[in-house]
Amino acid sequence: MANTTSLIWNNISDPAEIVTILLSNDDLSTAGVVEIEVFLTIQGVSTPVAHQLFSVPPLITFIRTFNLSSAVAYEVQYNVTGTTSLTVNIFPADVNGSIIGAQRVLGSESQEISQLTPVP
Repeated sequence: MANTTSLIWNNISDPAEIVTILLSNDDLSTAGVVEIEVFLTIQGVSTPVAHQLFSVPPLITFIRTFNLSSAVAYEVQYNVTGTTSLTVNIFPADVNGSIIGAQRVLGSESQEISQLTPVP
């Protein structure tokens, strides 16, 4: 099942400049396949800026970072297959690298969606 952070508004005094996605596969023997999509909203238009598909080996953690510069809002969507032991956590950070706790989304806090948004 696919998941989303839903739209996260970024119009705060110290907005997020990057979003870091932490992917941890705690499975002892099975790799997980992850598909990630990142959308930025600039001037009222939501635009896909990243679409990645990759495998996370057992007992491995991957980190992916995406630029959010000038985004009024953003959304991260992801789908995990192959294992139920792979968690996805999203941590936005400001220009100084400080995590913005009010915008972070742990895997358990994300919302299920029927499928990822099709991108061209």
